[in-house]
Amino acid sequence: MSIHSPVQFPVQRSLFAVGLVAAVVLALVQGGEDPAITRGRELFDKTFSKAEGLGSPDMNADTCRGCHADPVLGGAGALELNVTRFAFDNGGAGPFQNLAGGQAASKLRPPHVTWREEAAVTADCFEQRQTPSILGDGLIDTIPDAAILANEDPNDLNADGVRGVARQVVINGLTEIGRFGWKAQIPRLADFVRDAMFGELGITTSNDGRGFAGVIDSDGVPDPELNDVQVGNVHAFMASLPAPVRTGSNDPRVALGQQIFTEVGCAKCHVPALQGLSGPVPLFSNLLLHNVMPAGYRGMAEPGAGVGLFRTPPLWGIKHTAPYMHDGRAADLRAAILAHFGEAAIVTANYLARSVDERDALILFLEDL
Repeated sequence: MSIHSPVQFPVQRSLFAVGLVAAVVLALVQGGEDPAITRGRELFDKTFSKAEGLGSPDMNADTCRGCHADPVLGGAGALELNVTRFAFDNGGAGPFQNLAGGQAASKLRPPHVTWREEAAVTADCFEQRQTPSILGDGLIDTIPDAAILANEDPNDLNADGVRGVARQVVINGLTEIGRFGWKAQIPRLADFVRDAMFGELGITTSNDGRGFAGVIDSDGVPDPELNDVQVGNVHAFMASLPAPVRTGSNDPRVALGQQIFTEVGCAKCHVPALQGLSGPVPLFSNLLLHNVMPAGYRGMAEPGAGVGLFRTPPLWGIKHTAPYMHDGRAADLRAAILAHFGEAAIVTANYLARSVDERDALILFLEDL
């Protein structure tokens, strides 16, 4: 079968899904799963209702599963699940300005609301955001700040054109390093739970003092709409999600592809592993912000993460998460490589300078992750 066969990707995806589901069933049968994880899975898979506080009044989905389900529960989301962000940048001349209501335009509304949030009429800058997979995020949560900071090179001291910088998030006067989200705006997985509950579903949680929770809304349902035990259960489930496992192909072209991956410079940003608390985490990311957008790119800016700066996405399981890039602009892995400009311009040129066979081998390696 050709590596470009339209049926190979679904077959790989289904095998991965079957393997993960089998592992979960085995754990349940053996009685080895923490009850908090079981309850967290139920909440992650739950369709919330108006009576439970769904919508604030806006939302992007009525369940966590609604976005994170590809190829399995906790995975990525398809292109049609993209959300839109908006701002004003004066036609690209600047300065960048957030508008009333913030950057996010909600996609949906619960049945009792007769309107939904739209982008401000004065917005002239828009950016799509793709739903990332959260498989393996529990391992990423164990990576110390020092392991991320060790790969920073904001001034390009080694003159390779790559200038990775860690996202610094100030919480209660202290600086923490971001790990999650396209702009690495979320330091901890527990923060992600509270942030997503309110930002995506409109479900309030208690104020834990870290600034990521939506603690009150006007829907008439008593706040918090999800209590601390429930939040902890969702966190436990998400932290338990296993990282994607390499296929482990013995095809010599895969080994060649890994060699090419390093030689052309992909591994400068997609570092094969970072040291976690329990050993190496093979995520193929440095978790740093890089600008690989084309010249003149217009998008969202945040404190510590300017226009065009995005966290290097982990590559583990990448064969299951098409389309690629922060906005889904690349339909396949070849297109994703060619969509790298800016800091990655030299790397892209190196890739194009390789033979067709070597470029094919690189794709085979990525499909093995």
